[in-house]
Amino acid sequence: MKILISLPVEHPEFSSIDDLINGTASCSGTIGSIVRLAYSLSSSGYQIYLSAASKTRSKILSCIQHHFVEGTEFDYLIVHQSHWDGFQLSFRNHNLPKTIIWLQNQTSWSFVHSFLEKGGRQVVVPSRYHANIYRALSGWRNKVVVIHNSYCSTFTPTVQDRQPILLFIGAITPNKGFIELMQLWLYLVQKQVDLQLAIAGSISLHKGSSVKTGALNVAEADFEHNYVEPWFKALPSSYKPHFLGALPPNQLCTEISRSWAVIVNPSWACAETFCVSAVDAQACDRTVFSVAVGGLKETVYQGAFQSLSQKHNINVLGDCIIKGLFSKELVENNSRLAGEFVRTRFSTQTISKSWIQLLSGEIPEENLHKRWETPRDLACDLMRFTRTGMLIKKYLSS
Repeated sequence: MKILISLPVEHPEFSSIDDLINGTASCSGTIGSIVRLAYSLSSSGYQIYLSAASKTRSKILSCIQHHFVEGTEFDYLIVHQSHWDGFQLSFRNHNLPKTIIWLQNQTSWSFVHSFLEKGGRQVVVPSRYHANIYRALSGWRNKVVVIHNSYCSTFTPTVQDRQPILLFIGAITPNKGFIELMQLWLYLVQKQVDLQLAIAGSISLHKGSSVKTGALNVAEADFEHNYVEPWFKALPSSYKPHFLGALPPNQLCTEISRSWAVIVNPSWACAETFCVSAVDAQACDRTVFSVAVGGLKETVYQGAFQSLSQKHNINVLGDCIIKGLFSKELVENNSRLAGEFVRTRFSTQTISKSWIQLLSGEIPEENLHKRWETPRDLACDLMRFTRTGMLIKKYLSS
């Protein structure tokens, strides 16, 4: 079976795809998930072509530039959501019946509806939370499929002494919880916690090396100047964060292993659909702190310690972290169990099996919510059964 797997329409350039596979080059969670899928399906015997925005080298995978793709040559096309603009597929609409769109970010009902209505095969999302957004759409149970993202196998537990470090992993942007992180750290500083803050991430992972950054060289210039720099300068010298920049998995694994715990996007307003960084951290046997919203409720293990804040108040998350500092044995036990959880649930082998099921015409085991969990679920099902979902959507948007 010959399959095309496509990176986004635009993405940062990579000197070698092989470095991403081997965990020696940094990339965003979305890019990493796509490359790992291509590699795992190739290793399973499928004839895989990875399409990219620019010429890319690889000794492991066959690579092709987007504009050279002839969709008719492939049995299936698995494409990033940026290849559908609501009307046309980058690789031409006559290939829609064999095209699977892989949604990594939230989008509108109409976006998914238009893809399916014009003949798109299926939509894959990384979490049940993400799938539930489109619950009112006709064909939701068969056309929207949940397959989790995998994590890089470089992330494994290592024997290192834990330091009193809280490590933030993520994009340094306002829509990935960085403003909330700044507020949280100010609260923890006021409480004089015995912690240091380290920050792993850079805007370059998402917008390339050509993006104009500020003096700290970690975020876009305006965001740095207006938010990050004033916050940084206001902190006492003993509590100033350490900016680690964009780290490849092998280096990030080291930083995770020497930290006490990890924090990811603590924003209620900009929920994660999955959060690969949370899974990476847990694969290294570390507890992840954040807020109980979106896909994090599915990806973050908290069976031995409640590390996700349930309240829309950043100080409550701060109190949760402080509680963890006074309950270190519970946090360590939770960290160990979290590692077992993600190694079973999100390994490349597990995720590859789900994709192979889908390509074979089956629905993977990790499917949609079967029960109503909120009144919204009931309302969406009623709209789907009566086929009024899109009519209501059109009325509200008119």
